[in-house]
This record gives sequence, C-alpha cells and structure tokens, in this order.
Amino acid sequence: MVTPRESYEKISPTAKFVAYLRTFTDIPFAKEMAEESGAEKIFARWAGENSETLIRSAPRFEARYKLTNRIILQRGVTQILEVAAGLSPRGLAMSENPAVVYVVTDLPNMLEQEKEIAEIILSSIKARRPNLHFQAGNALDHETLLNASTIFRANEPVAIITEGLLPYLSRKEKEVLASNIHKIIGKHGGVWVTSDVETKQCVEEWTGSFAGVRKRLNDFSNLMGRDVESNRFADDNDLKQFFKKAGFEIKEERSYSSVVTELSSIRTLNLTKEEEAKIQRALDIFKTLILTSRNA
Repeated sequence: MVTPRESYEKISPTAKFVAYLRTFTDIPFAKEMAEESGAEKIFARWAGENSETLIRSAPRFEARYKLTNRIILQRGVTQILEVAAGLSPRGLAMSENPAVVYVVTDLPNMLEQEKEIAEIILSSIKARRPNLHFQAGNALDHETLLNASTIFRANEPVAIITEGLLPYLSRKEKEVLASNIHKIIGKHGGVWVTSDVETKQCVEEWTGSFAGVRKRLNDFSNLMGRDVESNRFADDNDLKQFFKKAGFEIKEERSYSSVVTELSSIRTLNLTKEEEAKIQRALDIFKTLILTSRNA
C-alpha cells in the first residue's frame, strides 16, 4: 500500500525536470543546482523523443520564476517561505541579502538533497548563508509550516511562495494547503505569491501550440500517480471562487509576459520567429497571483 508521504515523494523528480530547463537561463545558481542534482539525466529519461520540444518550454518556467522574484522585490518583503521548493535556487540568491530571512520547505528526501547541494555550492564560492534555513515536512501538515514560520521575526510580514505545487494536489489537498497558508499570513501579515493557477482551459491552449507536450504531461501524471489534469481549476471563475472560499483576496494578477524582456532563454534557444510567437502566446496565457487574507 502506498502511503500519502510516498505518494508525494513521487512528485519530487519533477523538480529535476524543471531544474534542467533552468539551465537555459541566466538564473543565478540554476546551472550549479542542475549539475549537482543530475537533472539532465532525469530530463532525458522523462522527455524521451520529445526532449527538443519540451526544452522550448524553458521560457515559460523562466518567466514563472522571474515574475515571482519581481513581485517579492517590489513588495519589499524580507521574510520568505518557499513551500515545496524543489530545486529552486531562489533561496541561495535572495539570501545574499543579509536582511532577508529565507526558509525552504520540502519533503524530507527532497529537502536533504536541496540542503546538500546548497552547501556544496556555497562552499565552492566560499560563502555563508546563516539566514537561509531548511525545514523538512509536508506542506499539508499545519505543524510543519507553523514550525518553519517560527524562524521569522514577529510583527513583520511574510511572503509565502508556491511554484509548481498545486497542480499535483487534489481539490481537498488544495483546501488544506490554503488553510495552512492562511493561518500563517493571519499571524504575520503578508502575501501568498502563487503561479499554481493553471486552468484546464489555459493548459489546453498552451499544449495545442506544442506537438507532443500533451502526451508527455499525461505520461508524467502516470509516473507520479497524480491526476494532474483533473486537479486543475476548471476556469477563472472556479479559480477565484476557490481562493475566496479559502479566505483570500486576489490583490493582483500578473501575466508571465510582463517579464518577457528579461527572458534569457529565448536568446539561448535560438528560437525561430514561429517558435517565439508560440512562446509569447503561452506567456500571455499563464499568470501569477498575489493573494492576501480577507480577514487581515
């Protein structure tokens, strides 16, 4: 019998898939994270004959990452909790600022890899990050997130990031996660920044532009034992009603295309004009939300 934790652990390899795609960008520490984790082998195994097509999705993931960064910096929040961070290099980069308190959470096996890789990278550049913290645990366990948040300074806002988590969670699991995040923001104040707002409609538009992507997404779902397609929000109304019911207000929506001029992968991949047009359509479709507590 597969336990819930074992089920969630199956999701972890997707972090290496995305980590490899970040190697086509200028995101700080992305190449080092991918190399130390062996991300390229995982990508090759999962992508199969569609590897060249899937590599063309790198700008989407770069935009997702950089848009989140822009939001955090613009809001001036210096206490950050990245939930189910995978192999995100964001903590390494943002904790270069000693005023930032950055907490990374993930499942134990994944977190141990993240921490070890971070230590290797920091050692190689002879740097220390006493303000970068790693907290193992399940995002659906309130005590885990509560323990992680105790590291933060009292009476100062936090920014909670979820990037690539919600699509793997059922509706009930999403509700549990939202409740956990709401309690932390209710205590500290601040925002929930999430790019995990893909609807079935927008994914249909995106995959329609890239031959083979739909099949590989279905393959990923089977490998992970998670029904990603069914887990997605039906449409924008479903999305908005979910967050409203969970006690959140959507303060702002930002399209990935708002950071298109910052995307180095578009140049790195030597895309054709037709491919660039497809990428632009994808960036117009996907968005990131800034959420606050309606009770704050």
